[in-house]
Parts: sequence; C-alpha cells; structure tokens
Amino acid sequence: MGNKVFYGIIGLIVVLFVGVFIFMNNQSSDPESLSESGYYPYTDKEPDELTGPTIDLLDNENYQSNKTPAEVEEIVNSGEAEFVYFWSPTCVHCQEATPMLTDALDNIDKEVTQLNVLEYENAWADWNINSTPTLVYFEDGKEVERLEGNPGSAEGFEQFMTAAAGE
Repeated sequence: MGNKVFYGIIGLIVVLFVGVFIFMNNQSSDPESLSESGYYPYTDKEPDELTGPTIDLLDNENYQSNKTPAEVEEIVNSGEAEFVYFWSPTCVHCQEATPMLTDALDNIDKEVTQLNVLEYENAWADWNINSTPTLVYFEDGKEVERLEGNPGSAEGFEQFMTAAAGE
C-alpha cells in the first residue's frame, strides 16, 4: 500500500510539472503576453523568433513605432515624406540616442518609423545601413538625407530633421 501512495504522489508531481510546462509554453507563443502593454509590432515573426534584447524593449516608450520591412517599404514608396530610424536593441549608441530622438520628435512635432535591424538583418543591405543608429529622410520614395550615428543631443536630431525636411 505504501508503494502505491508513493508512486501516486510521484505521478501527480510529474503531471503538475508537465501541465506547468505546457501552460508556460503556450503563454510564450502569444505575442501579446511578451509585454505588459501587449505591444507587438513584429507581425511577420512568431514570438519565439525574437531575440531577448528585442523582447526586453517591447514596453519601452522610445521604441513604439516599429514596423516590419514590408511596412517600411510601403511607407517609403507611398511618396509621403518620412523619417525612418534604423536601430538595434544591442547597440549602445542606439540606447543613448533613441531617447534624444524621442525628445526631438516631441519638440518639433514629427514622427518616425523604426526598423529593428537585429530582427531584420536583411535591412542592412536593403537600405545600405553602415551603422546604427541611422536616421534616413525619404521623400517621393527616394532617400533625401541620412544621419549616421548619435548626434549627441535632441537638438542635433532636431537640426537634422528640420534641415532634411527643408523647414
């Protein structure tokens, strides 16, 4: 009788561990469960395809304008004037520059489309990106101006954006 109770308890523990594993696995495959806000712009990727640094920044307010490469292509080819910010969550220069860019955008009432080159490695070649961060201004589907690197201040971003847009 003692062995049956022992094996029953072991069996119950195994079933609980399997249940917890299945529950956790299902949670991680739900894109909205990766962030507290439910923000998930990587609509062409499954959650388990994202890198940890990207997942860590899903709730960061400075990275809430991310698009897929197809969406960026569509935006640029629409002919509308658009700034596109190429960045990587593992780039220390991006981590320093992005809050400044966000401040600049607030100050001059502009918007930017972001493309995470860590998740979309083809973007390096497709958009001729040499380093991150890179901010590119497009108009009529063509590149007009490019800023590579961290300008060091929100004012540096503001000056670039107003000059590029001809303001």
